[in-house]
Amino acid sequence: MRYRGRARFATGVAAGVLALGALLYYGPLAIALLVGVGCSLVLAGADLYRERELLAMLALDQRAYALPQVRRYGARLVLMSGRQRVAGALERVVENAGMPGSYYLPERVNKYRREIAALASALRAPDARVEPTSVARCWRLLTRAAESPLYNRRYPADDLGFEIRRIRAGVDQPA
Repeated sequence: MRYRGRARFATGVAAGVLALGALLYYGPLAIALLVGVGCSLVLAGADLYRERELLAMLALDQRAYALPQVRRYGARLVLMSGRQRVAGALERVVENAGMPGSYYLPERVNKYRREIAALASALRAPDARVEPTSVARCWRLLTRAAESPLYNRRYPADDLGFEIRRIRAGVDQPA
């Protein structure tokens, strides 16, 4: 997928260079090449998006960390900067639930308020050992509204507690 995206990007760049040259000699050819450039770049962007989505999904499965791309992705997830981003997002969930414009289900957030805050605190702890699968699962909980009991009433409220405990199981805070 990555190589196809790169090839499409390179094709778009080459077509762009040709379009600039054709602009001097024959306008309709330049326009056709520019349309090709646009199509190539859109397809390259779609490939990049699919690759990121695939990595995010594979990062949920511990067995996928045998792949170097997933291992690198997971290593970035557990960096302190990434953990702080996730912790900040969790804190905003607690702060904003029930406020106008918030999509979080306030009754669920209120039910698990302490657990969400404790998870955010554990992720911020500099000496915590964090599994990349936990951070990936947390991002999925926060960003996939259709699949998340944090946003979607189709899922039972207890699923949120289950997900929080599952994420928390991968965050070890030394005593």
